[in-house]
Amino acid sequence: MKYMKFRPWLKEIETLLGPSTVSEYLKNYPLRLVQDKLLKSSYDSAAKRLIIFLTPGDDRVDGGIMSYSSIYEETKKLKHIHGAETVMCTIPGDHLILRYTKFPNENYIFRFSQVLGYFRNLESIMIHIEAWIGQFLRNMTLLDYIRLRNIEDVHFNMMIQHIGALASIDDVAALKKLGKLTCSTAHEKYSTPELSQRFGCPLYKFSTFVSPEKYTRKAYIEKENLMIVSPDPHPMKREVLSIIAKRLPKLKLQIIKNLTYEEYKQVISRAKWALTFGEGLDGYFVETIFSGGISFSAYQPKFFTEDFRSLRTVYDNYDALIQEICSDISDLDNKITYVKYQNEQFELCHKYYDHKQYIENLTSFYKEEYAREREMEST
Repeated sequence: MKYMKFRPWLKEIETLLGPSTVSEYLKNYPLRLVQDKLLKSSYDSAAKRLIIFLTPGDDRVDGGIMSYSSIYEETKKLKHIHGAETVMCTIPGDHLILRYTKFPNENYIFRFSQVLGYFRNLESIMIHIEAWIGQFLRNMTLLDYIRLRNIEDVHFNMMIQHIGALASIDDVAALKKLGKLTCSTAHEKYSTPELSQRFGCPLYKFSTFVSPEKYTRKAYIEKENLMIVSPDPHPMKREVLSIIAKRLPKLKLQIIKNLTYEEYKQVISRAKWALTFGEGLDGYFVETIFSGGISFSAYQPKFFTEDFRSLRTVYDNYDALIQEICSDISDLDNKITYVKYQNEQFELCHKYYDHKQYIENLTSFYKEEYAREREMEST
């Protein structure tokens, strides 16, 4: 009823764009007004340099989303190096969202077209984007393309958070036509010259926000007889969990789901054990170790570096995991062996996950991409 007076021209627009498009626009109209107000109050429209992080329009706890948010937050703190305004936008084509509510953050999220239209004096733009390059290219408007073309320095950084989810070579080639390209990685294992050569661009390792000081590392005596299990699907998952439940009936198994990030951190701080069916070297594995637990996984060569093979609870494959995991749990479930092995896992993970190094990696990236250019411009 409140849109009744607009009905004559709404009907014409629906004919051109489709009723679902118009309905979506009207549904999001209040959110758009809030986004417009926040953008004007938070950013200088006369800025000449801009960094955009593209992120999914889905309010959920997700390792990738939390990683983008962390890199965005640290990038904002490095303005003294890159000299740019830093903004987070939903990927064109995704649902609009104002902010993520399932983990602690104060990051507002805007619309890509809205942001390009707001900053009219840009000389330089960097866009951090993950594997959804095809979606980005398909859903940009003609005006978006024109505005990008009018910016002298356009730079895309392809964030590779998961080696199993890469953009296609064709999409990358199309992106290169709009600007220069770099790529950044989250894991040591695939931060290689081969990956750089595959996409024909420089590669930088960022790592992730995960590091020991962000977790409560509880002692063996404070732990519950609890094993957290990653929610990842796997063809052998049911068999593995059935065997554990049968042979270790007093061990509580909890598949992680429907938790905020803070609730999840509380659970892993109580758990003695973690079993991941995902990447192997993922948050369930590393964060549980930093919380004082012991983690189990089958060796995943795309993510684990070779030195993780030395860990007794990183098995060669799922057949070996099935054969050995219950006896290993029983053997490790006493203070002396638990503490000794937990320290071994902790030190190995800390070798690759360190907040200071993470910030140094980001700082190095922005110094190389901006400070050197400025020095050349001034000479």
